[in-house]
Amino acid sequence: MIKEQDLWNEVVSMIKKSNRKIQIYEGKENVGHLEIEALGLNRKSTLGVIILYTSGICVDNWIRIIGQNCLERKGIVMYNELDKRKENTVLEGMLIIGQDIVGGIFAINREKFVEGIHKIWYFAPDTLEWECLDMSYAEFIAWLMQGNTDEFYSSMRWDNWREDCRSINFNEVLLIYPFLWSKECDLKKISKKAVPYEELMGINFEYALKFN
Repeated sequence: MIKEQDLWNEVVSMIKKSNRKIQIYEGKENVGHLEIEALGLNRKSTLGVIILYTSGICVDNWIRIIGQNCLERKGIVMYNELDKRKENTVLEGMLIIGQDIVGGIFAINREKFVEGIHKIWYFAPDTLEWECLDMSYAEFIAWLMQGNTDEFYSSMRWDNWREDCRSINFNEVLLIYPFLWSKECDLKKISKKAVPYEELMGINFEYALKFN
């Protein structure tokens, strides 16, 4: 029978083989256990061990994989409770498991959409719509480490994005104006401002509900 530590070692091995800049933030097992239990998740899964052993993983200073809660970084329970309190229908039936620096959200479809149940979906900040990535959580993590994320983000990255993202912390995102979804958005002329995650999500969800 596979053990949590063995599964986590597999994740760490995959990270070490990646050519991306990846930061693992250590977590405390007792905190991880509580968060896993609160969400009814399987400890012996890729999602389970990331919550169990980390307070988050950052890929290329752009994508944030959510782990357990700590003083510096919000955990998976807090991310999902924050949006429940806002009674946000955009996230209804979804479990947030990651975000990116421009306001995109990665989530597991628990019951929002009939198709793609238990698959990873992406709330795209340039369309304000959900799209199914047709990946399990484990496949999603492998894609972040080894897949073509540059192509995925080709329409949302500007020339010096690496320098601009270097100093943005885990719970912050870049508010881009004109908004990525607007016709006026030109990546060569945008203004960028670091804001709390909740601020940009509030703006995007408000417009998503208006448009859709």
